[in-house]
Amino acid sequence: MDHPNASLGHLPIIVSLTLAVAFISVCGLFGQKAWSHQTLLTKNFEACMEAAPFKHPLGDAKAEAAVTPELLPTYFEEFDQIFRDTGLPPIWNGNTLVPWTVFHQESILVAKQCHEQLGIVRPQNELRGPYAKPVWDPSSEIWQRN
Repeated sequence: MDHPNASLGHLPIIVSLTLAVAFISVCGLFGQKAWSHQTLLTKNFEACMEAAPFKHPLGDAKAEAAVTPELLPTYFEEFDQIFRDTGLPPIWNGNTLVPWTVFHQESILVAKQCHEQLGIVRPQNELRGPYAKPVWDPSSEIWQRN
């Protein structure tokens, strides 16, 4: 026999590799479950948000009829002022520019109800995509400024 103790020297390496593979597998399994849960929660939240006012068109408002070339500088100034004040671009409601937070006040109430209905406590961590952004979190700084 060559060296019977030679294979015992590799035992810690083999045990370490086995534990590392097991740990990575367990982490992957939990990560996959968390990802799937987050995806499902986001999908349910999106379905719940279908009742939000922003999901429905503003009617047949024609911006072209309301804005003339002479008024464009005024609208640009108003846009810049609202953007500086809120940090978010305003939205054209069919008649005038309104701050994002004013336009979406009803929608954020729908979002809050959806969070409560689905048991979402930390939307920025529990949801994915655009609904994970602070503007859709009723308790974010954006909504607390008002």
